[in-house]
Amino acid sequence: MRNLCAAAAIFAATGLPGAAAVLVPVPPVPNSTLTTAFAINDNDVIAGSYIGANDGVEHSFFGPLGSYTSFDAGTGGSEARGINNKDVITGFSNSQTGNTATEPAFERKRNDTIVNVMMSGQQLYGQPQGIAALDGKFAGTRWDFGEHEAVAFVGRGGLWRRDPRIPYEHQASTAGGINDSGVVVGSYFQPPTHGFIGSGNHIAMVDYPSSDNQGTTLEGINDSGLVVGQWADSSGNTHSFLLDPSTDTFTDIVVSGASNVYAWGINAQGAVAVSSDAGSYIWCARRTQCPSGGVEIAAPVHGGK
Repeated sequence: MRNLCAAAAIFAATGLPGAAAVLVPVPPVPNSTLTTAFAINDNDVIAGSYIGANDGVEHSFFGPLGSYTSFDAGTGGSEARGINNKDVITGFSNSQTGNTATEPAFERKRNDTIVNVMMSGQQLYGQPQGIAALDGKFAGTRWDFGEHEAVAFVGRGGLWRRDPRIPYEHQASTAGGINDSGVVVGSYFQPPTHGFIGSGNHIAMVDYPSSDNQGTTLEGINDSGLVVGQWADSSGNTHSFLLDPSTDTFTDIVVSGASNVYAWGINAQGAVAVSSDAGSYIWCARRTQCPSGGVEIAAPVHGGK
C-alpha cells in the first residue's frame, strides 16, 4: 500500500518526537464566530480565516497569536492558506462557494499588494496553500477546465510554474505544501485518496497505517522534511498526524473534545497549525517548539505498516 523507501532517501534524519506534546490555543479574531488557523511561519506568525460576527463573511487574517491584521482578497469571502518568513501570503477568494473552479488564487505581498495568480496569461482558479519559508515557491490545487478535475500545481511570484509529476494512475490530485528544497506533499485520488511526497522524479505514496483508514491527505512540509496530514475513518471523522519519513513514524495530533482535527502547515521548529471542531491550535511535539503557553497532551507514536 505504501512506499516510503524513496522518501527516506530524500530526507535527512530528524529527531523522533516524544510521547507528550503541547497544544497552544489560537485566540479568536475579535468579533468573529469562527477562527481557523491554516499556517504558521518560522517567526510564529499565523495566517488563516475567520467568519465575521456582523456580516457572516469569511475574511483572511495574519499576525502573532492574538495580534492580527485582517484583509480581504476579493468578494465572496477569502482564505489565507500559507505564509512564509517574509510574510508573503497565499490563498484564494470567493471561498464561501466551496467550489475550486470559482475560487481565484491570490498572492499577498509584504507591501499589502494583492496579485492574482496567473497561468498562461489567465486567472488561475483554485486553492494555493503552503509556501516555502524563504524562496517563495508555493503549492496548491488548480481547476483544470479542460479535464474538469482538480490538479496539483506549484507556483512562484504570482505565476503557475508546473504540475508535479504523479506516476500513479489517478483521477484528481491536490498539493498542500512545499519546502525550500522543492519537495512537494499532497494527495491523489485512485480511489481511495493517497498522500504523496515528491521530489523531482522521486515520489512516495503515503497511507496512514490504520485498518479504518478511508483516505489520506498530506498538507504541509518543513525544511527538515517533517510532514503533516490528515486521514478519514469509516465514520467520516478526520484525524491528523505528524510524519517523519526518515523513520516511517507517525505521531497522532490529538485535540481533547474534538471529533475532527485538521493539521495544515508546519514551520521549521515543528509547530503545526491545527483547526478542529473544538477550536484552532498550535500543536508541537515538544514545548520548546511552541509559542509560549499551552498544555501538555498525549501524542501516540507508532510506525507505519
